[in-house]
Amino acid sequence: MQPAMTKMTLPPLQPRQLTADEKAAVIDRVDELLELRYRSHTLGNYDDPLDEAIYIILSRQTREAGYQQAYRALRARWPSWADVRNAAASDIENVIAPAGFGKQRAAQIKELLDTVAKTCDDQGLTGQITLDWLKTLNDDAAEAFLLTLPGLGPKSARCVMHYALDRKVFAVDTNIRRIFHRLGLVTDSTGKVDHRQYDQLVPPKLRQRLHINLIHHGREVCRNIKPSCNTCSLISFCQANRPATTISDSRPVAVELFAGGGGMGAGFAQAGYRIAAAVEWDRDAAQTYRLNHPGTVVLEADVRLVTAATIHRMVPFASKLEVLVAGPPCQGYSAAGKRDASNERNGLFLQIGRLARELRPRFVVIENVPGMRAVGGISFTKAVLQELHNSGFSANEYLLRACDYGVPQLRHRILFLAQDVFIGDAPPMPSPTHCPGDRCTICNTPASSSTCGLPLTPTVMHTLSRLPKLGPGQEAEYFAYGDMIVFNGSTMKHSQRVIDKISKIEPGTGPISYRRLHPDLARTIVAGHRALPVHPELNRTISVREAARIQGFIDDHIFCGVRQNQPLQVANAVPPALALAVARELRKLK
Repeated sequence: MQPAMTKMTLPPLQPRQLTADEKAAVIDRVDELLELRYRSHTLGNYDDPLDEAIYIILSRQTREAGYQQAYRALRARWPSWADVRNAAASDIENVIAPAGFGKQRAAQIKELLDTVAKTCDDQGLTGQITLDWLKTLNDDAAEAFLLTLPGLGPKSARCVMHYALDRKVFAVDTNIRRIFHRLGLVTDSTGKVDHRQYDQLVPPKLRQRLHINLIHHGREVCRNIKPSCNTCSLISFCQANRPATTISDSRPVAVELFAGGGGMGAGFAQAGYRIAAAVEWDRDAAQTYRLNHPGTVVLEADVRLVTAATIHRMVPFASKLEVLVAGPPCQGYSAAGKRDASNERNGLFLQIGRLARELRPRFVVIENVPGMRAVGGISFTKAVLQELHNSGFSANEYLLRACDYGVPQLRHRILFLAQDVFIGDAPPMPSPTHCPGDRCTICNTPASSSTCGLPLTPTVMHTLSRLPKLGPGQEAEYFAYGDMIVFNGSTMKHSQRVIDKISKIEPGTGPISYRRLHPDLARTIVAGHRALPVHPELNRTISVREAARIQGFIDDHIFCGVRQNQPLQVANAVPPALALAVARELRKLK
């Protein structure tokens, strides 16, 4: 059944202050997106608390290259912090001056080292200069002491606790504050930082990596001046800078409904379209779209609640819409399902017609399974065509095969192409771009040759080449392999009984739950019981990355969410190469 309409919508459909639950949901999604983008890559901080304290003092109001240079110069000149303490302030100043520091910073370093040395004497650590003893204190006591040290404020103290004491605290710097303010998570952007407010927002388990990744994002994308909103995966949640995405971009605009993991969007983007907004109900699929389509506002919402006014408010330039694309749910039509004519999701195509009337694009593109031609005596293809005609569009339906467009699957799909009736007739079906060998409708030659002049569709085995041949149950979500990083490459763990069962299945045969892929051309990739088909050669089901390859996704297209939810995102996607052919056909029309 279609989910009830009580689910929280992200971002909210109407402008307002976020509720506590919405803030928690935004932070959860922001953390996931930034971790997948930046992987908590080190910022150069130190494990030793005294090292980190000096490093943090140097980092205040200074560019990264400058304070890292100054720190390295100090450590190169003097072998220990005791030597630095005993050095003249003028000598310290001379060492750090090339990085832009002066007397004040040199004095702070000496004063901090004096204070630490005296405290060590009081602790019975005579002659030592160390902060290792802080590891025995609780968070409150450690923070209270650090705040007594010269040059350390609340943010600096929390950085020492985070990096050197491994405490789950949240240190708020200017990047983090700016991003949280732009996302509508906090209201203050100037003045003294209230760390307690951030502690209430960010769960302890997220604080350390979110701190690091937000700093990366603030430096690279969400900058104070000239933020790069068109490359921002957080733009869906931004309350401040969405209008900035309209600047200097002349690409034709598309909006996608029932967007899934972004296969259709990937093809249209490759053809030169700008995806202004996407609507997707499922949390994990929406995250996948955000990550792989930075700059696109993704409404994690029931399409029945979305209006043209909503889209125009969130993405003003969507008012000049070229194409509305959609792939509504196919469960009620699909041969892999129950084919229930009364499934209420079967009628969601009506929402495409409604939004087409409200948004008035030039083109409408709808993709679905051939099974919708007749379900329980009802022709849903006729109903879709009638809805498009009633909405003011000339429309035709076509039956396409993915293998004719370079995808190593037969994968028959219905495609509806429509154009505003006042502009022209329905667009033609895109011409094949590849020859699937003996399956070719033109030359019908053996798989190793082509007489139609088109390049051969790659085989399944060729498509899977250069990926690691992992066994069952191997972890490879972020896996270094040769000169590449494999994403979503983990393999399903099988019992020996299942492995023995799989080993007896011949290529191209088997039940839907354990169908072994043919090495040349696969049937449609499906995810029965959230498991993918069996590898053509190995005795295991294929990984999400292998399925994505067969669907035609680039290797950098990362699928989000828990692993068991990823196969459906891949299997339900429109192959990007098929979408590319459609998009290019539309761009030919003047």
